[in-house]
Amino acid sequence: MKKNLLLSVVAGLVLFVWGFISWAVLPWHMMVANGFADEAAVSQVLKENAPREGVYYLPFSEQDHGPDQVGAFANVLPHGTEMNMGRQMAIGLITQIMSAFLVLTLVGMTGGLTYWGKVGFFALVGLTIGFVSHVPYWNWFSFPVLYVGVTILDILVGWILVGLVVAKFVHSKA
Repeated sequence: MKKNLLLSVVAGLVLFVWGFISWAVLPWHMMVANGFADEAAVSQVLKENAPREGVYYLPFSEQDHGPDQVGAFANVLPHGTEMNMGRQMAIGLITQIMSAFLVLTLVGMTGGLTYWGKVGFFALVGLTIGFVSHVPYWNWFSFPVLYVGVTILDILVGWILVGLVVAKFVHSKA
């Protein structure tokens, strides 16, 4: 258990560092995102029409969907949000460590995997996380294929890196 906790911290740090590289160094996330032509105007319309924090769909009713209808899926914060990068990074690191602990627990339940088998296990977990969490946005809300693809690839690379770093030290059932 103690070793699993230590490996979870190491794996969480790998995911955290990869997340920094992926979002702050590589251009791919910004290449699949767009800014509004007039952010002030859109902000004002959202403040006037989204009275409380939450997720909003446009159109809200299924009957109103159509080829000429603008569609949107947004998390609206009408009163803004305070960027507390230190707090957000701490929470991010903690959730990465917790995620790593869960996956390390799973790989520990497997039997007789080689180093590369364990790396493959981590990769498969990453791919599964990506598909389960992001493909539904493409399917149900028409998120762009490139956006979903970059997001899945980002997750996959992170978990492959975790596998490459910790697989040697993970003991699975014989």
